[in-house]
Amino acid sequence: MTHAKVIITTMKNEAPYILEWVAHHLVIGFDHIVVLTNDCTDTTNAILTRLDALGYVTFQPNKKGPGGVHRTAIRRAQRLDVVRKAEWLYVTDADEFLNIHCGDHSVDALIAASGGDGVDVISVPWRIFSYNKRVILRDSPVTVQFTDAEPAYADGGAGRRFVKSLFRNKDVYHRIGLHNPHVRAEHGTDLTWALPGGLQASRLQAGNHAQPPFGEEFAQINHYAVRSAQAYLLKRYRGRANHQSHVLDTGYWDRWNRGGCEDTTIHRYAALTQALLDMFKADPVLARMHRKGFRWHKAKLAELLQDDAYADLYAKISASDPVSVVKKDRDIRESRDSVSEQQDHIDDTPCA
Repeated sequence: MTHAKVIITTMKNEAPYILEWVAHHLVIGFDHIVVLTNDCTDTTNAILTRLDALGYVTFQPNKKGPGGVHRTAIRRAQRLDVVRKAEWLYVTDADEFLNIHCGDHSVDALIAASGGDGVDVISVPWRIFSYNKRVILRDSPVTVQFTDAEPAYADGGAGRRFVKSLFRNKDVYHRIGLHNPHVRAEHGTDLTWALPGGLQASRLQAGNHAQPPFGEEFAQINHYAVRSAQAYLLKRYRGRANHQSHVLDTGYWDRWNRGGCEDTTIHRYAALTQALLDMFKADPVLARMHRKGFRWHKAKLAELLQDDAYADLYAKISASDPVSVVKKDRDIRESRDSVSEQQDHIDDTPCA
């Protein structure tokens, strides 16, 4: 069976979140999801094994190879028939939810609005969500719990955004990265690369970032980088799926705990996502493994809080307030605004 639009993702210890995340992305129009995991100790692998048996995902455990966990996983995924035969690919993470604002809010609508048959790569900007002052790890949908988002650029938000890319599956890439495909030099001009809505790809910086306008009125990726304070402790214990040497502390929290604006636009999918989620949980194996996975996370949390380092981190982040924009992105914005003002002055200077 050929699937036209396929997701590739990596996971580690994501048991409480898998069913909602899979349901959401199937609802918006992806046909299949390929998941590769590494060193899971909760019920992530059991949940994915069952979803694989039911036909919703293709699951493979992954072992770290040359280039790290992520590159190894992508290379392994590219050898699978479901990936090789796909028309479109999208690499994303389990804390990211694609949220489409145009047309009927589907992946097809995003493609149509961004160039249709004439576009090859669509790089969609992140929108970061804070912990919403939620401390407790709860067994309820992430997209319902967390609605406090960083401001849009027009409202004073960050002067650049990370992107994730939806791209045609062509034989022109020397590597598929976490944020975008890397095109072989000889094919550098063969692709049409756009932001949502068809904005020119020249606005992409160093491949991973976009500068304004981002096209966020057409689509965004809701990035729940920290979730709740308790969930963040478990994320620190687990380590980052794609950057395992990074230790998560208050620095990471302070950078990605961004808020200030209520954003519930993703709730347009809530009824359909909940219906599919209910269907998943009607399966006795999935229901049991989901409950067991959530209990594992609560038990591990209790264990971690006996450690002084985790208890201290928990106290600090639980008392923190979200920020609207971090200094680095504020500096970028101010620098860009200064250049724009200078150009406006030059443009307004009368000719001699």
